[in-house]
Amino acid sequence: MSSENSDDTLAPPPATPTTTVMLVEPDVLARMVIAEYLRGCGYTIVEGVSADDVFAVVDSGRKIDIVFSEVTLIGEVDGFALSKQIRATHPNIDVILTQGVTSAAERAGRLCEDGPLDGPYHPQEVARRINLLRERRRTSKKV
Repeated sequence: MSSENSDDTLAPPPATPTTTVMLVEPDVLARMVIAEYLRGCGYTIVEGVSADDVFAVVDSGRKIDIVFSEVTLIGEVDGFALSKQIRATHPNIDVILTQGVTSAAERAGRLCEDGPLDGPYHPQEVARRINLLRERRRTSKKV
């Protein structure tokens, strides 16, 4: 394969080998695409469809580094409330919210430092955002 045909912008960014992402997405097709891409980047992925799934995994003692969640979830707890609860009870877990409704961006911005990813989003943007959070977490521990 010649270098003229390769597109480095589509290459998955490298992951920290121990990074575990809890992917919470009610749409099975969207979840499959993002999960497959992130696994290809080297992340360990745990999948769920609701906030209850996140709480069950966290309460089981399984290590989760990042929760990547849709704002609109199945059940009573939406992504905003999930983010708020995770931040209050597990400050070592970073949260990335994604949403299809742009008007929710201001509310999400208060919960997520970089605001939500607007849908539709590209899997590379998800991996980029995860890597950014991990790097911030690493550098804040060094200070």
